[in-house]
Amino acid sequence: MAAANLDIDLLRTFAAVADCGSFTGAAERVARTQSAVSLQVKRLEEVLGRKVIERTSRSLALTPAGATLLDCARRMLELNDESVRRVCEPAVEGRLRLGITEYFVPGELPQLLARFSAAYPGVELGVRMGLSSDLREAVRGRTLDAAIVRLNAREAGKALWKEPLRWVAADGFECARDEPLPLVLLPEPCVLRQHAIESMNASRRHWRIAFTGSSMASVRAAVQAGLGASIVPRSSIVQGMRIPTGAMYRDPGMLHVGLVRAPGAREDIVRVLEDVIRRTF
Repeated sequence: MAAANLDIDLLRTFAAVADCGSFTGAAERVARTQSAVSLQVKRLEEVLGRKVIERTSRSLALTPAGATLLDCARRMLELNDESVRRVCEPAVEGRLRLGITEYFVPGELPQLLARFSAAYPGVELGVRMGLSSDLREAVRGRTLDAAIVRLNAREAGKALWKEPLRWVAADGFECARDEPLPLVLLPEPCVLRQHAIESMNASRRHWRIAFTGSSMASVRAAVQAGLGASIVPRSSIVQGMRIPTGAMYRDPGMLHVGLVRAPGAREDIVRVLEDVIRRTF
């Protein structure tokens, strides 16, 4: 039996339905009518000889075959779009001085840099890690062209990526109620430092600063060593840490991360970097 050939348009529509959770939302994303989206999904199922979406009057869900297909479809769409860009778009070349906040998904950073380098080999990346406040200052001073930083509440709508913040402590960490709770913090100004202190004050818990680190790596190391409790992005939680419970550990909320650029920075390079970040996360 000859292998079936999968149409990229059908896969793009299928992925849009899976992402949006509805035919209506998918129709808006792929600029087609709802009936056209439904027909494309039906055509994909005919080509595969398998149902990929279970539909009811109120909801839809991926079948086991659909869940398998979705992972493959994403990779095929990414390769298709990268191929079109590299062949059809003008070559993007030059140098980008990029700052990256230490809050930013430590396990995914190599993937992001590798993907950008593979897609745009003509761009030389100069990367500097640091705290968001320092990176913003460098962008304002134009010693960096762009920076991936923590966004404030007014900027949250521009986030390229977000994740929950969590209180953490070492696995064996204990602190008696009548003793000040030791805190492991980043230096001022830092929103996580501020929230940690405000949480303690709001719960009338005595506290003390046990450690101030210059980087997220140093904060993680101090927490693992049992020096105190801290607030970190969920992706920074590693072996040897636990999430403590108690009213004093108020929910720190969400971390929103996005791209800021310096005036006069190369628009074409910053644009493709932003695109790679969106596709990665």
